[in-house]
Amino acid sequence: MKILFSLFYIFITFSLVQCKEKQTLKVAGSETMNSMMRYLGAEYEKSNSGISVTVEGGGSESGIDRLRKGEIDMAVSSRDLNQNEFDDLRKTGNLEKVRLAYDGVALVVNPKNPVSKLNLIQASEIFSGKIQNWKEIGGEDKAIQIVVRNDKSGTQDYFENHILRQKDLGISAFDKNKSNQFAKTAKIVKDNSEMSKFIQENPYAIGYMGMGSAVVDNKDKIKTLDYARNANDPYVQPSIRNVYDRKYKLARELFMIYKTDQGDKIDAFVTYLTSEEGQAAVLQSGYLRASLPEVEVSAEAK
Repeated sequence: MKILFSLFYIFITFSLVQCKEKQTLKVAGSETMNSMMRYLGAEYEKSNSGISVTVEGGGSESGIDRLRKGEIDMAVSSRDLNQNEFDDLRKTGNLEKVRLAYDGVALVVNPKNPVSKLNLIQASEIFSGKIQNWKEIGGEDKAIQIVVRNDKSGTQDYFENHILRQKDLGISAFDKNKSNQFAKTAKIVKDNSEMSKFIQENPYAIGYMGMGSAVVDNKDKIKTLDYARNANDPYVQPSIRNVYDRKYKLARELFMIYKTDQGDKIDAFVTYLTSEEGQAAVLQSGYLRASLPEVEVSAEAK
Protein backbone atom coordinates (compact mmCIF):
# COMPACT_ATOMS: atom_id res chain seq x y z
CA MET A 1 0.00 0.00 0.00
CA LYS A 2 2.85 2.35 0.89
CA ILE A 3 4.47 1.63 -2.48
CA LEU A 4 1.24 2.46 -4.34
CA PHE A 5 0.83 5.66 -2.33
CA SER A 6 4.43 6.65 -3.09
CA LEU A 7 4.00 6.01 -6.80
CA PHE A 8 0.78 8.03 -6.82
CA TYR A 9 2.52 10.88 -4.98
CA ILE A 10 5.41 10.83 -7.46
CA PHE A 11 2.99 10.85 -10.42
CA ILE A 12 1.01 13.81 -9.05
CA THR A 13 4.19 15.73 -8.22
CA PHE A 14 5.61 15.10 -11.69
CA SER A 15 2.34 16.22 -13.33
CA LEU A 16 2.28 19.41 -11.29
CA VAL A 17 5.89 20.18 -12.19
CA GLN A 18 5.14 19.58 -15.85
CA CYS A 19 2.17 21.95 -15.68
CA LYS A 20 4.25 24.62 -13.98
CA GLU A 21 6.97 24.33 -16.58
CA LYS A 22 4.57 24.76 -19.50
CA GLN A 23 4.91 28.25 -20.96
CA THR A 24 2.03 30.33 -22.26
CA LEU A 25 2.41 32.39 -25.42
CA LYS A 26 -0.25 35.10 -25.63
CA VAL A 27 -1.48 36.40 -29.00
CA ALA A 28 -4.22 39.03 -29.47
CA GLY A 29 -5.54 41.52 -32.00
CA SER A 30 -7.21 41.24 -35.38
CA GLU A 31 -10.60 39.50 -35.41
CA THR A 32 -9.95 38.69 -39.06
CA MET A 33 -6.89 36.65 -38.08
CA ASN A 34 -8.46 35.02 -35.03
CA SER A 35 -9.47 31.69 -36.59
CA MET A 36 -6.14 31.42 -38.42
CA MET A 37 -4.08 32.08 -35.28
CA ARG A 38 -6.10 29.58 -33.23
CA TYR A 39 -5.44 26.96 -35.90
CA LEU A 40 -1.73 27.82 -36.14
CA GLY A 41 -1.39 27.79 -32.36
CA ALA A 42 -2.97 24.34 -32.12
CA GLU A 43 -0.70 23.01 -34.88
CA TYR A 44 2.37 24.47 -33.17
CA GLU A 45 1.45 22.87 -29.83
CA LYS A 46 1.41 19.41 -31.46
CA SER A 47 5.19 19.42 -31.79
CA ASN A 48 5.91 21.79 -28.86
CA SER A 49 4.27 20.25 -25.80
CA GLY A 50 5.91 22.75 -23.47
CA ILE A 51 4.03 25.70 -25.02
CA SER A 52 0.39 26.70 -24.73
CA VAL A 53 -0.71 29.29 -27.31
CA THR A 54 -3.68 31.42 -26.25
CA VAL A 55 -5.39 33.60 -28.87
CA GLU A 56 -7.78 36.49 -28.24
CA GLY A 57 -9.43 38.99 -30.58
CA GLY A 58 -10.39 42.57 -29.77
CA GLY A 59 -9.33 44.15 -33.06
CA SER A 60 -5.99 45.22 -34.53
CA GLU A 61 -5.75 48.45 -32.53
CA SER A 62 -6.47 46.63 -29.28
CA GLY A 63 -3.75 44.05 -29.97
CA ILE A 64 -1.18 46.73 -30.78
CA ASP A 65 -2.07 48.62 -27.59
CA ARG A 66 -1.81 45.47 -25.46
CA LEU A 67 1.60 44.68 -26.95
CA ARG A 68 2.75 48.18 -26.04
CA LYS A 69 1.57 47.62 -22.46
CA GLY A 70 3.38 44.29 -22.26
CA GLU A 71 0.17 42.28 -21.75
CA ILE A 72 0.77 39.91 -24.67
CA ASP A 73 3.69 38.35 -26.54
CA MET A 74 2.46 39.03 -30.07
CA ALA A 75 -0.06 41.34 -31.70
CA VAL A 76 -1.71 40.40 -34.98
CA SER A 77 -3.03 43.13 -37.25
CA SER A 78 -4.99 43.23 -40.51
CA ARG A 79 -3.48 46.64 -41.30
CA ASP A 80 -0.03 48.20 -41.17
CA LEU A 81 1.16 50.19 -38.16
CA ASN A 82 0.66 53.94 -38.33
CA GLN A 83 3.58 56.18 -37.40
CA ASN A 84 2.35 56.95 -33.88
CA GLU A 85 1.88 53.26 -33.10
CA PHE A 86 5.31 52.44 -34.49
CA ASP A 87 6.97 55.18 -32.43
CA ASP A 88 5.15 54.19 -29.22
CA LEU A 89 6.05 50.51 -29.63
CA ARG A 90 9.71 51.31 -30.32
CA LYS A 91 9.89 53.13 -26.97
CA THR A 92 9.13 49.85 -25.18
CA GLY A 93 11.72 47.66 -26.92
CA ASN A 94 13.08 46.46 -30.24
CA LEU A 95 10.21 45.87 -32.63
CA GLU A 96 9.67 43.39 -35.45
CA LYS A 97 6.80 43.39 -37.95
CA VAL A 98 6.43 40.40 -40.26
CA ARG A 99 3.93 39.73 -43.03
CA LEU A 100 2.23 36.44 -42.11
CA ALA A 101 -0.48 36.05 -44.75
CA TYR A 102 -2.87 37.71 -47.16
CA ASP A 103 -6.64 37.88 -46.86
CA GLY A 104 -9.52 39.17 -48.90
CA VAL A 105 -12.33 41.30 -47.49
CA ALA A 106 -15.75 39.92 -48.35
CA LEU A 107 -19.08 41.73 -48.63
CA VAL A 108 -21.60 39.56 -46.77
CA VAL A 109 -25.40 39.31 -46.70
CA ASN A 110 -28.11 36.95 -45.50
CA PRO A 111 -28.26 33.71 -47.57
CA LYS A 112 -31.88 34.50 -48.51
CA ASN A 113 -30.92 37.79 -50.16
CA PRO A 114 -31.18 37.35 -53.98
CA VAL A 115 -28.45 39.96 -54.68
CA SER A 116 -25.25 38.12 -55.61
CA LYS A 117 -22.76 40.81 -56.67
CA LEU A 118 -21.69 44.42 -56.08
CA ASN A 119 -19.09 46.77 -57.53
CA LEU A 120 -17.05 49.32 -55.59
CA ILE A 121 -19.26 52.36 -56.30
CA GLN A 122 -22.40 50.46 -55.30
CA ALA A 123 -20.77 49.28 -52.06
CA SER A 124 -19.52 52.78 -51.28
CA GLU A 125 -22.97 54.29 -51.83
CA ILE A 126 -24.67 51.59 -49.75
CA PHE A 127 -22.41 52.01 -46.73
CA SER A 128 -22.51 55.82 -46.93
CA GLY A 129 -26.32 55.73 -47.05
CA LYS A 130 -26.78 57.05 -50.60
CA ILE A 131 -28.34 53.75 -51.70
CA GLN A 132 -30.95 52.76 -49.12
CA ASN A 133 -33.14 50.16 -50.81
CA TRP A 134 -32.18 46.79 -52.31
CA LYS A 135 -34.36 47.44 -55.37
CA GLU A 136 -31.85 50.11 -56.48
CA ILE A 137 -29.32 47.34 -57.15
CA GLY A 138 -31.64 44.63 -58.46
CA GLY A 139 -32.91 43.26 -55.15
CA GLU A 140 -36.23 43.29 -53.34
CA ASP A 141 -38.10 46.45 -52.38
CA LYS A 142 -36.69 46.40 -48.86
CA ALA A 143 -34.66 48.88 -46.83
CA ILE A 144 -30.95 48.07 -46.51
CA GLN A 145 -29.66 47.53 -42.98
CA ILE A 146 -25.95 48.34 -42.70
CA VAL A 147 -23.71 46.69 -40.12
CA VAL A 148 -20.08 47.73 -39.60
CA ARG A 149 -17.20 46.96 -37.25
CA ASN A 150 -16.02 49.31 -34.50
CA ASP A 151 -13.08 51.68 -34.93
CA LYS A 152 -10.59 49.26 -33.35
CA SER A 153 -10.93 46.92 -36.32
CA GLY A 154 -8.25 46.75 -39.01
CA THR A 155 -10.89 45.48 -41.45
CA GLN A 156 -13.02 48.55 -40.70
CA ASP A 157 -10.03 50.82 -41.35
CA TYR A 158 -9.28 49.05 -44.64
CA PHE A 159 -12.90 49.06 -45.80
CA GLU A 160 -13.42 52.70 -44.85
CA ASN A 161 -10.50 53.88 -46.96
CA HIS A 162 -10.51 51.47 -49.90
CA ILE A 163 -14.27 51.13 -50.44
CA LEU A 164 -16.23 53.82 -48.61
CA ARG A 165 -13.77 56.56 -49.68
CA GLN A 166 -12.97 54.80 -52.97
CA LYS A 167 -9.19 54.71 -52.63
CA ASP A 168 -9.05 51.68 -54.94
CA LEU A 169 -10.31 53.87 -57.81
CA GLY A 170 -7.26 56.12 -57.58
CA ILE A 171 -5.99 59.12 -55.66
CA SER A 172 -8.34 61.59 -57.37
CA ALA A 173 -11.38 59.52 -56.35
CA PHE A 174 -10.00 59.17 -52.83
CA ASP A 175 -9.42 62.93 -52.47
CA LYS A 176 -12.92 63.62 -53.77
CA ASN A 177 -14.54 61.19 -51.31
CA LYS A 178 -12.31 61.72 -48.26
CA SER A 179 -15.22 63.09 -46.27
CA ASN A 180 -17.41 60.01 -46.88
CA GLN A 181 -18.72 58.57 -43.62
CA PHE A 182 -20.56 55.39 -42.74
CA ALA A 183 -24.32 55.99 -42.62
CA LYS A 184 -25.49 57.18 -39.20
CA THR A 185 -28.05 54.37 -39.16
CA ALA A 186 -25.32 51.70 -39.39
CA LYS A 187 -25.30 49.07 -36.66
CA ILE A 188 -21.84 48.88 -35.01
CA VAL A 189 -20.58 45.50 -33.77
CA LYS A 190 -17.39 44.52 -31.94
CA ASP A 191 -16.44 41.36 -33.85
CA ASN A 192 -17.25 38.98 -36.69
CA SER A 193 -19.45 36.77 -34.50
CA GLU A 194 -21.74 39.69 -33.72
CA MET A 195 -21.81 40.71 -37.37
CA SER A 196 -22.66 37.19 -38.52
CA LYS A 197 -25.42 36.88 -35.91
CA PHE A 198 -26.94 40.24 -36.86
CA ILE A 199 -27.00 39.34 -40.57
CA GLN A 200 -28.54 35.93 -39.85
CA GLU A 201 -31.32 37.61 -37.89
CA ASN A 202 -31.86 40.44 -40.40
CA PRO A 203 -32.53 39.21 -43.96
CA TYR A 204 -31.88 42.64 -45.51
CA ALA A 205 -28.63 43.45 -43.72
CA ILE A 206 -25.21 43.83 -45.34
CA GLY A 207 -21.76 43.90 -43.77
CA TYR A 208 -18.16 42.96 -44.46
CA MET A 209 -15.51 40.77 -42.87
CA GLY A 210 -12.18 39.14 -43.58
CA MET A 211 -12.53 36.44 -46.20
CA GLY A 212 -11.03 33.81 -43.90
CA SER A 213 -13.76 34.47 -41.31
CA ALA A 214 -16.46 34.61 -43.96
CA VAL A 215 -15.65 31.40 -45.83
CA VAL A 216 -14.25 29.34 -42.93
CA ASP A 217 -16.01 30.30 -39.67
CA ASN A 218 -19.33 31.55 -41.10
CA LYS A 219 -19.75 29.87 -44.48
CA ASP A 220 -23.08 28.23 -43.56
CA LYS A 221 -24.44 31.33 -41.83
CA ILE A 222 -23.93 34.15 -44.33
CA LYS A 223 -23.47 34.63 -48.08
CA THR A 224 -20.46 36.28 -49.70
CA LEU A 225 -21.01 38.54 -52.73
CA ASP A 226 -19.00 38.52 -55.95
CA TYR A 227 -17.10 41.78 -56.34
CA ALA A 228 -15.77 44.00 -59.13
CA ARG A 229 -13.82 47.22 -58.82
CA ASN A 230 -15.61 48.72 -61.84
CA ALA A 231 -19.08 47.93 -63.15
CA ASN A 232 -17.71 46.62 -66.47
CA ASP A 233 -15.06 44.38 -64.87
CA PRO A 234 -15.65 40.66 -64.28
CA TYR A 235 -17.35 40.00 -60.93
CA VAL A 236 -15.15 37.65 -58.91
CA GLN A 237 -15.95 35.35 -56.00
CA PRO A 238 -13.90 35.85 -52.81
CA SER A 239 -11.70 32.75 -52.54
CA ILE A 240 -8.10 31.83 -51.72
CA ARG A 241 -7.48 30.91 -55.36
CA ASN A 242 -8.80 34.23 -56.66
CA VAL A 243 -6.75 36.23 -54.14
CA TYR A 244 -3.66 34.18 -55.04
CA ASP A 245 -4.26 34.82 -58.76
CA ARG A 246 -4.82 38.55 -58.01
CA LYS A 247 -8.29 38.33 -59.57
CA TYR A 248 -10.14 39.30 -56.41
CA LYS A 249 -9.30 42.95 -55.82
CA LEU A 250 -10.34 43.38 -52.19
CA ALA A 251 -7.23 41.88 -50.56
CA ARG A 252 -4.69 43.06 -47.97
CA GLU A 253 -1.64 41.99 -45.95
CA LEU A 254 -1.89 40.46 -42.48
CA PHE A 255 0.91 41.14 -40.00
CA MET A 256 2.37 39.76 -36.78
CA ILE A 257 4.11 42.29 -34.52
CA TYR A 258 6.32 41.44 -31.54
CA LYS A 259 9.27 42.56 -29.41
CA THR A 260 12.56 40.89 -30.31
CA ASP A 261 13.86 40.80 -26.73
CA GLN A 262 11.33 38.27 -25.41
CA GLY A 263 13.64 35.28 -25.68
CA ASP A 264 13.46 31.89 -27.36
CA LYS A 265 9.73 31.40 -26.80
CA ILE A 266 8.65 34.02 -29.32
CA ASP A 267 11.60 33.39 -31.67
CA ALA A 268 10.69 29.72 -32.03
CA PHE A 269 7.02 30.52 -32.71
CA VAL A 270 7.88 33.13 -35.37
CA THR A 271 10.33 30.69 -36.99
CA TYR A 272 7.51 28.13 -37.23
CA LEU A 273 5.00 30.64 -38.64
CA THR A 274 7.37 31.73 -41.41
CA SER A 275 8.60 28.21 -42.20
CA GLU A 276 7.28 26.03 -45.01
CA GLU A 277 5.31 24.02 -42.42
CA GLY A 278 3.80 27.15 -40.89
CA GLN A 279 2.93 28.74 -44.22
CA ALA A 280 1.32 25.50 -45.39
CA ALA A 281 -0.79 25.64 -42.21
CA VAL A 282 -1.77 29.25 -43.06
CA LEU A 283 -3.14 28.00 -46.38
CA GLN A 284 -4.87 25.07 -44.69
CA SER A 285 -6.61 27.49 -42.30
CA GLY A 286 -8.28 29.31 -45.20
CA TYR A 287 -5.88 32.20 -45.81
CA LEU A 288 -3.30 32.94 -48.48
CA ARG A 289 0.31 32.30 -47.45
CA ALA A 290 2.73 35.22 -47.45
CA SER A 291 5.57 33.28 -49.08
CA LEU A 292 5.69 31.11 -52.16
CA PRO A 293 5.92 27.37 -51.48
CA GLU A 294 9.36 25.80 -51.55
CA VAL A 295 10.08 23.89 -54.75
CA GLU A 296 12.58 21.05 -54.92
CA VAL A 297 14.68 21.20 -58.08
CA SER A 298 16.07 17.89 -59.32
CA ALA A 299 19.72 17.57 -60.31
CA GLU A 300 18.70 17.14 -63.97
CA ALA A 301 16.78 20.42 -63.96
CA LYS A 302 19.67 22.45 -62.52
